[in-house]
Amino acid sequence: MTGIGTMFVKRKSAFGLALIFAAAMLTPGAATPVPRERSGQTPDLRADYTVYVGGLIVAEGSMSATLNGEGYRLQNKLGSAGLPRKFWDARWVMTSEGRIEGGKLHPGRFAFTSTEDNETKHRLLVYDASGTPTLSFDPPLSPEDEARTSAYERINTLDPVSALLLPVVAAGNPCNRKLPVFDGKRRYDLQLIFDRVATVTTRDKGYSGEAIRCKVRFIPHTGMERAKLTTMLQRRDDTWIWLVPVEDTNLYFPVRIQMRTPIGGAVMDVVKLSRNETKDTASLAANPAADPNGRQP
Repeated sequence: MTGIGTMFVKRKSAFGLALIFAAAMLTPGAATPVPRERSGQTPDLRADYTVYVGGLIVAEGSMSATLNGEGYRLQNKLGSAGLPRKFWDARWVMTSEGRIEGGKLHPGRFAFTSTEDNETKHRLLVYDASGTPTLSFDPPLSPEDEARTSAYERINTLDPVSALLLPVVAAGNPCNRKLPVFDGKRRYDLQLIFDRVATVTTRDKGYSGEAIRCKVRFIPHTGMERAKLTTMLQRRDDTWIWLVPVEDTNLYFPVRIQMRTPIGGAVMDVVKLSRNETKDTASLAANPAADPNGRQP
């Protein structure tokens, strides 16, 4: 086994958490398997993306967004790739459904299926009218893990897939907000801070144009292990996200995530964008609105 292969095997736990964290942020974003797209429902937007760490490809995936009036359905698929896949076969599927009301996202259902080295686990969150999720796990969580977060801490939180489909009011700013996130095990906040409007070209020219760049601060609450990745994300200010608007909507969509992990710098890039041409609501604008803070790029 090469030195790089040994590094991935020894640190695959932290590496997997980093991938899931970053993948959740890149999405326009169970007791039962994740459902297929409903019959006749073509995603308005689909994006393929890659994850590179230290210049090497380590994962690849796709995400899709279906917008139907006030309803939304988001799905993110991610799997190990390149050299890491030789030592660690891992795949994740995350699906979120909900509605957009009053400029805010209201999740209704979040399903997460993970398969690592032939072991499959399911997680399901179903939200009631008060915004409180009911949790289901297969295999079940231990009583100790269940007690890490309280029902009160879970109220009015976003699942990690819904968290970064960002609605804005009028010509508002998609950054400068705090997103309360609960993934079924961990409760944390993502603090977005506006940096600037910048031109970005992602890998393979999946997207090329202007985007709003935001700094992302990770604020852990409960259920978080004090692992090296958690400490690094909390202490450092070098996680960034590039957002572009979805035309004819008040939503913003990420095309790049850049962050540091215990095994090196990671970049997630959209490498291909496709949209349902029969709907105007899915096209990405190559030129975002003027700087939300009134400054020139």
